[in-house]
Amino acid sequence: MVEFLFFAFLVGLLFFLLRRRGRQAARLAIIDGSNLLYWKGEALSLEPVIDAIEALETAGYRPCVVFDANAGYLVAGRYLNGPSFAKRLGLRSSQSHVVHKGEPADPHILKLARDSGGIVISRDRFRDWEQEFAQETAAGRVVRGGYRRDKIWLDLPKEKIS
Repeated sequence: MVEFLFFAFLVGLLFFLLRRRGRQAARLAIIDGSNLLYWKGEALSLEPVIDAIEALETAGYRPCVVFDANAGYLVAGRYLNGPSFAKRLGLRSSQSHVVHKGEPADPHILKLARDSGGIVISRDRFRDWEQEFAQETAAGRVVRGGYRRDKIWLDLPKEKIS
């Protein structure tokens, strides 16, 4: 009986470590939160951001959302910081950021993509930032998406996630 419990413990520990290792290896996907607010129809909504988070997690990515400073006013009629958005999106507070008032979110998004080697989810082409962030604005790094038949689609890269 003791041997069985010890074996079960080892199997459980191995399973835990493998799952943890897999999560740490997930590639970062930076979501342009303010851009995605407008992806579904005419009305502004957090639903596209939530749908993108779910699709990215299913595909093995680790999502991180970056919002412009005014996004909280658009969504809730008041300022919301990163942790407040994270709570609404079902994320850890470290996965949601709001840039300072008066600063564009684009360079923050692209710098995070540069530093992490991650992809960016947005319909924005970041034309104002192409020279400074040539690799991060290249095809395959900025992922487009939208809705078809009320279901989100993302044009994710085909390479295997390591």
